[in-house]
This record gives sequence, C-alpha cells and structure tokens, in this order.
Amino acid sequence: MISHRAQAALERGREWEERDNLPKAIKAYLEAAAIEHDWEVPHRRLGALYLETGRYDEAAAAFRQAKRLVPPGDGSIDDLLNVIDLIQAGALKPAAYRHYVMARDMPDDQLDQKMAWCQEALNLNPTFAPPYAVLGKVLLAKGHPNQARVVLERGLVCNPTPFTQATLLFNLGNVFLASGLRDGALDSFRQAVELNANPSVTRFATIQLEAAIAGRI
Repeated sequence: MISHRAQAALERGREWEERDNLPKAIKAYLEAAAIEHDWEVPHRRLGALYLETGRYDEAAAAFRQAKRLVPPGDGSIDDLLNVIDLIQAGALKPAAYRHYVMARDMPDDQLDQKMAWCQEALNLNPTFAPPYAVLGKVLLAKGHPNQARVVLERGLVCNPTPFTQATLLFNLGNVFLASGLRDGALDSFRQAVELNANPSVTRFATIQLEAAIAGRI
C-alpha cells in the first residue's frame, strides 16, 4: 500500500511537470522515492525527466532502480535504457526520440498529427524501431492496412528491443486480421505472446489469439 505522503509528493511532481517547472518536479519525485523505497513510479518519472533534459547518466540510474522494482516480464524500462545507450553512442538523435514520444502520447483522435510526429522521428533516424509501431497503428486506423503492414515489417528489421518487437507484432497481427489474413494474424499474435516482454501487449495478444483460434474474429 503506497502511503498518502508518497502519493501526494508524486502528484506534486506531476503538477510541476505540467507547468514545465522540471527542477521542482524532480524534487517532488525524489521525495516520493525517499518515502516509498519499493515504488517504481517516481523512479520512472525521474528517469523520463533526466532523459528529457539530457542528464543521461542520471536517467540510466533512475531507470535501473525502477527496473529492480517492476514485475518480471515488463520490458518497458529496458526499452528506455536502450534509448539512452543509443543517444550516448550517437546512434539516435534526441530530437528523434522526442518526436516519437509526442506521437506515442498524442490522443488517438489526432491521427494526422501522430503520423506527422512519427515521420519527423523517422526522417531523423530511419532505423529507430519504436516510431514504426505507432505509425503502423495509425495507418491501420486510417484504413490503409497494406501501408501499415509495410511500415510494421520495416520496424521489425530495425533491431527492436523485445518490448518494441512485441508491440510491432501485435499491431501487425491486427493488420493481418483487417486484411483477412487469419494465418498471418495467428502467427503474429503467437509471437507477441511468446516474447512476453510487454505486459499489456501480452494480455491483448492472448485475447486476440484465443478469439482468432475460436473463429470469433
């Protein structure tokens, strides 16, 4: 059970973040982490803010601390650590990552803007896999399954982390379903489940897989 003091500190951090006062947000998240040593959420937020402000060593330390606290099978933090490694190695432009985050976090009813942010990210880093997962989902939502398939398959050859690979495969399975390619959908959902690297994808891919096997979709 997370204490009220820790929750209040986390909420203050979020409020300061919304006001773009990152120093005060960081202070509040540090307070939440100090109160609840086994709570990964403030460490995730600290890592995200350090990453956004170019403090990569501190971001990596915060994400590694969060990783020790999350349940097995959650590969989201490995994905973030991979981003830091790529940026520090000069293989990923920070702006490309920011554009991807903008696309990922934008509401689903703003498809054109999500697509534009993905394309900006990929223009800067064509081999950065995560934007392909978002872009493929957007293209499917806009009624372009063939284009979505091309985009998602391109992402799969960009050396994605298991977390991103699972997302790409799940989205590809939905593309195959929309195209009437049941065998392809079954194979993609099965691979996403077997990776077991993204808890929400594993859950929804399992649902889709069982429904496809039973002929309900």
